[in-house]
Amino acid sequence: MGNFLATPITEKDSSSGEGNGLQYAVSSMQGWRTGMEDAHVAQLNPEGLPPSCSLFAVFDGHGGRLAADLASDRVTQHLAKVLKDGVFPDGKAEAADPDKIGKAMRDAFLNLDQDIRETFDKDYGSDQSGCTAIAALVTPTHIIVANAGDSRSVLARGGRTVEMSFDHKPINTGERTRIQNAGGLVRSNRVNGDLAVSRALGDFSYKARADLRAEQQQVSAEPDIEKQKIDNTEEFLVLACDGIWDVMSNDELCAYVRQLMNNGESNLELIAEEILDNCLRAGSRDNMSVVIVKFPGAKIGEGGGVAKIREERARQEKAEQEANGEVGGEDNDGVAGRLPAAKST
Repeated sequence: MGNFLATPITEKDSSSGEGNGLQYAVSSMQGWRTGMEDAHVAQLNPEGLPPSCSLFAVFDGHGGRLAADLASDRVTQHLAKVLKDGVFPDGKAEAADPDKIGKAMRDAFLNLDQDIRETFDKDYGSDQSGCTAIAALVTPTHIIVANAGDSRSVLARGGRTVEMSFDHKPINTGERTRIQNAGGLVRSNRVNGDLAVSRALGDFSYKARADLRAEQQQVSAEPDIEKQKIDNTEEFLVLACDGIWDVMSNDELCAYVRQLMNNGESNLELIAEEILDNCLRAGSRDNMSVVIVKFPGAKIGEGGGVAKIREERARQEKAEQEANGEVGGEDNDGVAGRLPAAKST
């Protein structure tokens, strides 16, 4: 089946934490792919940053996982290095200028990309991997998101969905212009007919023009920056790779998480895992990773939560199988039940 397995690998790698007034969970699943190329970061007190800051990131690898692994290992140190130079007055995040933080995140992405290039040249000369990168820095006053590629972030706030990133695709007018100016072309909606994203870390075969700056190459690591001031209406922030967004829209995902919370689910790991299962059932064929960051403004309703939903799903599936004369009623593919499709907000 090429790059796909005969049956999906549905075991999940999940973790969670709490601090700085936030709760978070992350979950990832290999799915139908023959290998797992995603990596992530979830740090409530990143080393080198003020203790009131939290960092969350998702790196979706392609052509191998080395670029994503290096990015997840090194993004914090690069961010800390550029942020400490005058961005946080007296080492405190509360008074920091969000525009300066955004510029620092941009510089950190470009520096990280150069670091990965140097590591490839020194130790992995033949590696051609790359990765999309999306990172969110949460301070006491702002949420700042840097994005390069087609991983995505959304903020649920006051019942609304706020886009915190925009996909970088070769067919976008500005992206196409840069690609062509650097000597490339867009064919079949891909850079040179091959790469489906126009911004990424790694992918150095598309960054070979010595006469051009990093942000002018066919594929650029320069991120777009989105900022939101915290006003206590925030419910949750989501970062996820395109394995999620291929089958769920921004509004659908936010509505789905709200629905789980309204049904009494407070365990973010279960919510994150339920998202993966839902996307697998909806037809996602890619690796999947999702980070959920819950703010104090999120409301948890009454109900049995995910456990009740799974119990009801198993009961329905067993009844259907018995009605069809099938033996047993287990969920043999390892995918838990899901809620009915949530309405968009």
